[in-house]
Amino acid sequence: MNKLNKGLLLLMLLLTCTVYLKAQDKLFYILKDELQREFKQLKKADTNLYYMNYRVDDIKTYRVASSFGVINSIDSSHARIFSPSVRLGSYKLDNTHGSMYGQIPASLPVADDADLIKLTIWKTTDAAYKNAAQVYEQILTNKKVRVAEEDTAADFSPAKKATHFDPPLNYNLLKPDLEKLTEQLKIYSAILKQNPDLMNGMAFVEYKITRKYFVDTDGSALVENSTGAWQAINASAKADDGMDLPLYQMYFSYLPQTLPAPDSVIKDVKTMSAKLSALRKSKIADPFVGPAILSGRAAGVFFHEIFGHRLEGKRMKSEYDGQTFKTRLGSSVLPSFLSITMDPTIKKIGQTDVNGFYRFDDEGVQSQKVNVVENGILKNFLMTRTPINSASGSNGHARTAPGGIPESRQSNLVVTGNDNKTDAQLREMLVAEAKKQGKEYGYLFQNVQGGFTTTGRTNPNAFNVLPIEVYKIYADGRPDELVRGVDLIGTPLSMFNRIVASGNQMEIFNGMCGAGSGWVPVSASSPAIFVDVIETQKKSKSNERLPVLPRPDLDK
Repeated sequence: MNKLNKGLLLLMLLLTCTVYLKAQDKLFYILKDELQREFKQLKKADTNLYYMNYRVDDIKTYRVASSFGVINSIDSSHARIFSPSVRLGSYKLDNTHGSMYGQIPASLPVADDADLIKLTIWKTTDAAYKNAAQVYEQILTNKKVRVAEEDTAADFSPAKKATHFDPPLNYNLLKPDLEKLTEQLKIYSAILKQNPDLMNGMAFVEYKITRKYFVDTDGSALVENSTGAWQAINASAKADDGMDLPLYQMYFSYLPQTLPAPDSVIKDVKTMSAKLSALRKSKIADPFVGPAILSGRAAGVFFHEIFGHRLEGKRMKSEYDGQTFKTRLGSSVLPSFLSITMDPTIKKIGQTDVNGFYRFDDEGVQSQKVNVVENGILKNFLMTRTPINSASGSNGHARTAPGGIPESRQSNLVVTGNDNKTDAQLREMLVAEAKKQGKEYGYLFQNVQGGFTTTGRTNPNAFNVLPIEVYKIYADGRPDELVRGVDLIGTPLSMFNRIVASGNQMEIFNGMCGAGSGWVPVSASSPAIFVDVIETQKKSKSNERLPVLPRPDLDK
């Protein structure tokens, strides 16, 4: 074949490929065309209109669940969630001022029927515009009768035009091996059935294939693919006093086939089962004030809940928020041996997949690593396109669940320490501190299920981290004792001042955060930390007695 023929063949292939992609992704072109049409028409009717964007989350989900060795369900779903954003006024003041506006999402057809998709877009955009117009008029009225606001920054800021197009997804290639997953889950949950102490024992997998679309009137056009597989082992027992005792083991990977090997999971399941039996026999811990070690996983959740949420720009915009760090840029907020980054650009830490990865946020801004704390000094906040007095410009952290309003949210939180204490050294420090304070023991918080925090002004700024595996470390050298019924509580600023040392091994917690804009995937990685004073309270418990009847499978 001569060079001319080769060139013609290549051109034909490129043209064919372009036509094929367009045919395979009608939605992208419909969104672009309809945004231009709707914006042009609405602009004629209302000159206050200055910006619009369209978002679509196209999500295909597979789920398999097993309980005590039996498959409960196998299902799949496909949804397209359309979210229009309409801004009236100007960058300085628009209808989003004070977060008075609401989101008006809609479900798009999963079939590429252009007429029906356009009809849905038209109706939803019309509703969004009418809501925006009503809210904007109310905001203008409020400005005349309310006192001056603390934060005078604009409501919106320009952003660099961004374009990105991932190729259309091949669902056939990405479809999980449901038969294989089913057999694995049956094995995992059957192990839990063997323990007569357990009330339930479940194993499930959820795998999502997502294609996200974003187009706006500034010229940004983005299509991004992502996948994520969650595997969870959940089991619980009940103590004689009525306290529910749950344990969880979570695994995350971008693809189902790269989830941990069955032998590794089986080992974890057996360990979980044994711990639950031990927890049933353990003592309830009394309220406590004294020294403690937080494992890397526990510390990661601790920093996410207590520190990370207080770096989110939206909270410092709100006059109802405590704004813990708003005026602290350039000041010391953590010990000098600790640094923290938020980095949505990374997919792995070491060999572990992390859940907070994305290329572009939900305002069409490219993700970026943000150094929030350097050697204890506060350097940055997590920002959207909504500025605050002390920070302007987005750093790619506008995030939301499908159908929600983007807010400043965390991504992959990475805590690093240059203290580098071994686990043995941290234990020695805890024992020494317990003796110094006249305490019989200190605590090791080995594992947590999550936590929550309050940041508003109308309630105390406090936090509650929810441990599920806690040990007393005795100052006199007695063996560690597993205890139950412990909640880790406190106030943020006082707690940060109690961090004395950090470990030399990173641990990773992959999870979901359900703050203001809904559930978004996040991760937190940290070394263990030692605190010289921590406060705990008794966990609430049910007064319900153990079942009167024996488990049916054990009633032989």
